[in-house]
Amino acid sequence: MEASNNNSQAEDQIDIIELLSKVLNRKKFILKSIVVFGMIGLLVAVFTPNQYTASSLFTPNYGGESSGGSGLKGLASLAGINLSSSMGSTKEISPLLYGKILESTTFKKQLLEAPLKNLGTVTTLRAYFENNTSSSVLSRMKAYTIGLPGKIIRVFKEEPKVVIPETIIGITTVSKKDMKFYKIIGEILTISINDLDGFIKLTAKSEDPQVAAQVAKHGELILQHQIIEIKTKSSLELLSYLEEQYADKKAILNKAQDRLSNFKDRNLNISRSTFSNVQTRLQAELQVASSVFENVVTQLEQVKLQVTKDTPVFSIVKPVVLPNKKSEPKRSVIVFIWLFLGAVLSICFVLVKASIQNILKELNSKSNN
Repeated sequence: MEASNNNSQAEDQIDIIELLSKVLNRKKFILKSIVVFGMIGLLVAVFTPNQYTASSLFTPNYGGESSGGSGLKGLASLAGINLSSSMGSTKEISPLLYGKILESTTFKKQLLEAPLKNLGTVTTLRAYFENNTSSSVLSRMKAYTIGLPGKIIRVFKEEPKVVIPETIIGITTVSKKDMKFYKIIGEILTISINDLDGFIKLTAKSEDPQVAAQVAKHGELILQHQIIEIKTKSSLELLSYLEEQYADKKAILNKAQDRLSNFKDRNLNISRSTFSNVQTRLQAELQVASSVFENVVTQLEQVKLQVTKDTPVFSIVKPVVLPNKKSEPKRSVIVFIWLFLGAVLSICFVLVKASIQNILKELNSKSNN
């Protein structure tokens, strides 16, 4: 047993020595490969544009339960409005909804049209993307290298007829250019949520520090606005319904007051029973109209308070700061990775080359036989 163990250890040592000798014999090739990969890494590091990062950290604060919630729910049900999700409940909006809002077309469309300042003639994020994509050296190189076959095919291909689709209510159409811009927005603007502490962090990255800071700020404002819209949707619908009822009931009350006063003016010196009956009836109508109007006014004020309670207040923990130092790339790390990659690939090539050549020789000899 000891003899066999010694033999296996000797074979392992011989294999290691043999591998090391192969590497040392081809050390010039390995060094050249490392230098070549290092030069490539240096070019990549130099031509990789700087990235600036800006972020916003905030937390939503939700209101409490309304004392008149049950009565307002009954009134809302008569108006065909469901308040079960927004009134009488302090349930916060799911954190998953924040990420879904960032992915939505509505959010990206508003962000795309958001104004930008301090960028010369560029006034919107859409204009910034259009200028960047059209003047990018890499995009033009890609268009005339990888995309060249497609360009040649399109020259000889018949132009398709442009068909303008009919608009359908509830369905949003997005152009190819906007879809491309939406994809870029998804890459430069990200969200992270701390479920434990309830913090929401928006992070924007761009080659321009002004764009990074302003995109982060606009994203924060648009996100908060859409969260408020979702949270207050039901109570705002009820508020609109009550405002219509307020206008109608006020008009009815005014007409009842006018009818009673006009009747009294026309019959100042008459004391017949018919006059008394008509006057009593007009006064009763006025009392009913006044009672209904006062009830609507009370409920209208309650709903206004409920809208205020349903509206979340966002506390800014860390405001957006204009970045003055780049966050990426780490150029030394890029060069080191390419050097390491060159060393690993060249050594693997040296070690595997002999085995591959032997396999090919065996295959050739078998095919010849």
